[in-house]
Amino acid sequence: MDSNESSTENAENAENTDHATDSAPESVDEIAVNEEITIADLSSNESEAPSSRNRLVAIIAGVVVVAVAVGLTLAVTVFKSPAVEAHVGKDVVTVKDVTNSVNEILAERKGVDTTGMQIATGAQLSLAELNFHLISYLLADTAAANNIKITDGDVTGRKAAIISQVGSPSKLPQALVAANIASEDLDLYIRSLLYDEQLATLLEKSGVSQANAGTALEQEVAAEAAKVGVKVNSKYGTWDSTQAIVAAPAAAPAK
Repeated sequence: MDSNESSTENAENAENTDHATDSAPESVDEIAVNEEITIADLSSNESEAPSSRNRLVAIIAGVVVVAVAVGLTLAVTVFKSPAVEAHVGKDVVTVKDVTNSVNEILAERKGVDTTGMQIATGAQLSLAELNFHLISYLLADTAAANNIKITDGDVTGRKAAIISQVGSPSKLPQALVAANIASEDLDLYIRSLLYDEQLATLLEKSGVSQANAGTALEQEVAAEAAKVGVKVNSKYGTWDSTQAIVAAPAAAPAK
């Protein structure tokens, strides 16, 4: 067993001792409702459509799809390199990417009272972090295809607004733990959120209603994924091309 595999196994084993809910949310809608307060804490743009915030937080929180619709197009591959978890066009999500995010989340939970929080655990947490890194690439690619650019200054400005909204820098760790975001991933999360917002705004300017902007953006991201190609390590499940998310393997039927 190499060091990356050992680190991942240790993260999953340690996760079993963490405070968590008894079961994963059953749908995107359910987790969006459960995470509503967290979403507000991590977004200072009050005019932003709820579907935009819900979509990103749902990905980070680890939405697990246990059934695949009939006729769904899936892309699964066996990787020659054990260090790669997913391909997004020419970009890759590595074992290190996922493991570092998982390990930091676990470490940061130790300093926060997680009672009552909706936090992902075990394989669900690993899947959530894979989806987070994967969707970050896809949002960046979709934004680039639409000539949307987010600067470091944009990210810094939103981060400052988030810190102001939660009250102080000392309160940020608890908000991040509640949202299942590793502190080292905050800049990437904010950049992805800003891409999401700008893409939704572009769609609305083209005539899409705010109520339908979330669905339209999912379609745009799915189309970009189909163009660049997405391949996922089968241990995580399969790529759901309609929702642009990795779906966990269906549970084995009880004997």
